[in-house]
Amino acid sequence: MKVLVANPPWPGPGYGARSDVRWPHKRSDKYIEYPIYLAYTVAVLAEAGFEVSFVDAVMDELTIEEFARRVCDFGPRLALIETSTPSIDFDLETAAAIKRLSPETFVALMGSHVTYFDRETVTENPAVDAVVRGEFEYTAADLAHALDASGDPAASSGHSLSSVLGLTYRDADPSTGSGCHGDVRRNPDRPLFEPLDQMPFPARHIVKGEGYRAGIYSGGQPTAMVSSRGCPYHCTFCLWPSVLYGHKFRARSAQNVVDEIEEAVRTYGHDEIYFDDDTFTIDRQRVLDICRLIQDRGLEKEVEWIAQCRVDTVDREMLEAMKAANCGYILFGVESGSPQMLKKMKKGITLDKVRQAFKLTKEVGIKTQAFFLFGIPGETQETIQETVEFAKEINASSTQFAVAIPHPGTALYEECKANGWLTTENWADYTAEASLIETPWLTAEEVERARIRAYRQYYYRPRFIVGEALKIRRLADIKRLARGANSVRARIKFFCQGTEEGQQQTARTTPAGAASTGSSFDVR
Repeated sequence: MKVLVANPPWPGPGYGARSDVRWPHKRSDKYIEYPIYLAYTVAVLAEAGFEVSFVDAVMDELTIEEFARRVCDFGPRLALIETSTPSIDFDLETAAAIKRLSPETFVALMGSHVTYFDRETVTENPAVDAVVRGEFEYTAADLAHALDASGDPAASSGHSLSSVLGLTYRDADPSTGSGCHGDVRRNPDRPLFEPLDQMPFPARHIVKGEGYRAGIYSGGQPTAMVSSRGCPYHCTFCLWPSVLYGHKFRARSAQNVVDEIEEAVRTYGHDEIYFDDDTFTIDRQRVLDICRLIQDRGLEKEVEWIAQCRVDTVDREMLEAMKAANCGYILFGVESGSPQMLKKMKKGITLDKVRQAFKLTKEVGIKTQAFFLFGIPGETQETIQETVEFAKEINASSTQFAVAIPHPGTALYEECKANGWLTTENWADYTAEASLIETPWLTAEEVERARIRAYRQYYYRPRFIVGEALKIRRLADIKRLARGANSVRARIKFFCQGTEEGQQQTARTTPAGAASTGSSFDVR
């Protein structure tokens, strides 16, 4: 049986960063993350014996109609379509286009938005046959098995689908045998998959890596990996643990991780790996074992890697081991320089822990990125300025300032909805471009202006400019600085377009030193 797995079109200006992106958004540049979870889905389906095809309509720059025709040409029994909150209207339009051209194709949607609104999605959209809730690889495979069990769509909808854990679907209408107008059924949740070592490696031979970027892009041949799933922490703004991958930390063994590194490097030619774990360093001994095995196989000479970490999970021995294994960059979610806001976010860290982590990481020679978040309820102009000053103090290799997006499924969304603080539930606005939260402490406009000021105060200061200039050793450094300068300038100009303050000011010339961001300014 044929199965299609797809990252569907996201029409309009720019490029839609949806797959493997915690906070989906539109970009002016074609910075598309490798769709690692879709590559896992393809691998699981292929291992189960299905004929699987993959289409990334964003990467291929397909319109909805072009994509639907490609689906029709392949003729799958099942089409698995990834979705997101800001792209959902287009995703539903894509499902309808597939049904028009290929009515026999069973269309199932995946992703956080449809997981949260699963019943509404199926009830209100006749073109959507089912929603695959939560972690989707094995639910997708069981769904394919159920559809393959019978060539009669009515029979498979009415009986076999009832055994697929994690599935919300439309039952067959007893009067017509059609699933278009039947009752919506919601099967029990699927337990999170483990042990993760039993999952096949991502299908990089089908979901090819050409053209994608990952992490802090350095211009090589990057890819993404996931060495663990789930996060035991409960930050109010964080989407994936709440909706997709759970709060239980599930980790692959060091041997399994390094086996995949070796395959990615020596079979597929990748020279940069971005570990997209929520927190790579939760299990200290596992990290040390991964680093040792990388060196045992000589892989540290062939690949540089990047990891997301928490400041309270690293120490000098671990960081030295990571450096020796050629970890080049660590991304830390600091979120705020205000102890008060860290408590409101339920971040569970202290500013002293942040200081220590950045100090140690710099001392061992690994670059750092600090991520800060504005606009959580309780934020004030004073707490924002505390954050900007703290960002200057820790002086990361690159720094991002973002506005909090209350994605459905997060505690932040529930809090804002309950208190009437959401400025809109037009999902197309949930793109991380503008603040969507209006509180008694700050208006959305004030949060947006604060983000612009933060970028200017951080990147235009003499210490930063001089520090970056002193790092120039070769032509590649100059190119890196130029890429970063353009990125900062474009980001500030873009954010200014939506604010009254920005409309009153012309874009300033960005100093050459404002470039340690590399070529990427990604958001979660």
